[in-house]
Amino acid sequence: MDYLRQLLLEAHREYQNYVVTGVMTPRVFAMQFLDGHHYTDEKDAAGNNIHRKAMGAIGILLQERADLVKRFFSEPSLDVSDIDKMIVLVYTESHDDENPDHVTFKTTYIGQVPELKLSCVIRAEDMPLLADCANGAGFFQRKVTVQEMNDLMSGTLDMPLVAGNLMCISYFFDCLSAMNLINHRWQTVLGRSGSILLQGKNKPQSRSNYSSALSRARSNGIFTHKDDIDILMKHIREKYVQ
Repeated sequence: MDYLRQLLLEAHREYQNYVVTGVMTPRVFAMQFLDGHHYTDEKDAAGNNIHRKAMGAIGILLQERADLVKRFFSEPSLDVSDIDKMIVLVYTESHDDENPDHVTFKTTYIGQVPELKLSCVIRAEDMPLLADCANGAGFFQRKVTVQEMNDLMSGTLDMPLVAGNLMCISYFFDCLSAMNLINHRWQTVLGRSGSILLQGKNKPQSRSNYSSALSRARSNGIFTHKDDIDILMKHIREKYVQ
């Protein structure tokens, strides 16, 4: 079940990056996600069977339960209770209105715009490492101070920064998102906050800009300063991800 929960978290993160941002339709996303997780690194039959069972449940969710995908994956975050509800509803083939007393759901009211935060959990002691990486990779058109990096990650930046290398910025934030160290909807958070501006324009980077830059980074595979970011992320993972 832990393997299934891990896949659900990954599916939610990628849904936020591709479907919520308009890069893919839900149908295309379902096909791409299932194709992209067809194989496993497991070496024994038991591990492969666990993988196949989990992928079977994910397949039912993405291809047959659009109601659950829309309800849970459209939310900016996915907590343990949400995952457990989804698993119950998929395995029992129950729908939202069949047993309302047994399963409760989040409610979004028409016209209500939820406040989004980056929700970074990286501690202040590690902000110098993030600032050094940003400066070394030319994230912005000027060097940033440790305090500015801390303010950017905490959502309290007074003066916006101008992007110098949006592909590296997007890859950097996506790596943190993949480790659940920031909000999976970081693209929307940064776009709404206006923390990072377009080059030569007094206009914030949009969510679609981040999404396009991230797609380029992923398709490229190897780009300038990727290794520097990966080294930092390895350190962050060892320190924060259990």
